[in-house]
Amino acid sequence: MAVNYDDTLDTDRDKVRFHLGDTKQGEGPRPTDANYSDAEIDALVTSTGSWQKCVATLLDALAIEWSRYSVIWVGPRKEEFDKVSVAYAERAKKWRADYGIRTATTAGTKTVTRKDGYSDDKDNVTQ
Repeated sequence: MAVNYDDTLDTDRDKVRFHLGDTKQGEGPRPTDANYSDAEIDALVTSTGSWQKCVATLLDALAIEWSRYSVIWVGPRKEEFDKVSVAYAERAKKWRADYGIRTATTAGTKTVTRKDGYSDDKDNVTQ
């Protein structure tokens, strides 16, 4: 898996890696220090339409990946990974707010009025 990063931030991939802290091979933000591949980032930049939306999407993905881990005890040492998941989810939410990115659940919503036998608007029912 290729992990290329240039700290000049000339490419969208470099910007995504910078904001995720995914800049060194084997020291990625995913569980077990895994990185996102160049191909994954490039595909998400294309499918989401911008590097900013890609960052938000990957922050959500990190929250999901880290949510699989909760609390792990190794002898007297306790690791609470659920806090990592919550932190990524909060970062994703803030990132979207900072860049004006609407989520799929709020984008394109419209009000639908029911006019059937079960609606409160029974005067407009045609039978």
